[in-house]
Amino acid sequence: MAKVIALANQKGGVAKTTSTANLGFALAIRGQRVLLIDADPQASLTIYLGHHPFELQEQERTLYFTLVHDCSLASLVIDGKPALIPSSIRLAKADRELMQAMRYSDTLLRDALTELLPRYDHVLIDCMPHLGILTSNALTAADLVLIPVRTEYLSIEGIPLILEEIEETRARSNRKLGILGILPTMFSRSFTQDQDALAALEEIARVQHLRVFDPIARSTEYDKATSQCMPTVVLSPKAPGVDAYYKLADMIINHG
Repeated sequence: MAKVIALANQKGGVAKTTSTANLGFALAIRGQRVLLIDADPQASLTIYLGHHPFELQEQERTLYFTLVHDCSLASLVIDGKPALIPSSIRLAKADRELMQAMRYSDTLLRDALTELLPRYDHVLIDCMPHLGILTSNALTAADLVLIPVRTEYLSIEGIPLILEEIEETRARSNRKLGILGILPTMFSRSFTQDQDALAALEEIARVQHLRVFDPIARSTEYDKATSQCMPTVVLSPKAPGVDAYYKLADMIINHG
């Protein structure tokens, strides 16, 4: 049965999509059966993997059609290693349409995922940078949360908000939700401010009893990979930070 991990942070620009893709591919390269879910209307993960959100939307093959129109989640899967459930901009309408139809529920995604869980070892959900209905559904569907945080103070200051949302989700709809840890991203050891920010992040984590994983190094290889619709772990396997993704993948595999 798949372990479901939501990558969440209400702050944008923290390499959440990059981390979802690279961690997903690292797990797949290690021989795991992996499903990625793009739960962000920006559809960055869908684009990152070389798909066209508008075309998929026209074919009614995006997450929106499961959440709003009860389409089977299995029918949306784009096979691959890893597999993908894509998104499109129409997902931005889901909150309003569900509320208008009085069909809002935190468990829509969790319920829809049930039929797919036996097919995979790991499901990674790329959440939108906003604490709304879509993120609530992702957290309710998840077993664990991985919090990507850019090593800068503005990103670090947002951590209490996502921790508060996790606590509210536990109380409301998913009491077993755990926190895998914090993943520092876009880190440059040569920048004093990055080192200071990492130290501050580690102190927050110590107080909250959270694990901080090895930071993902800042590198132009990640931008290059994005432009070529390929994860860095595949396109540039020796790039800075790739080893950290594999180390994280191995930890997830070995610890269930």
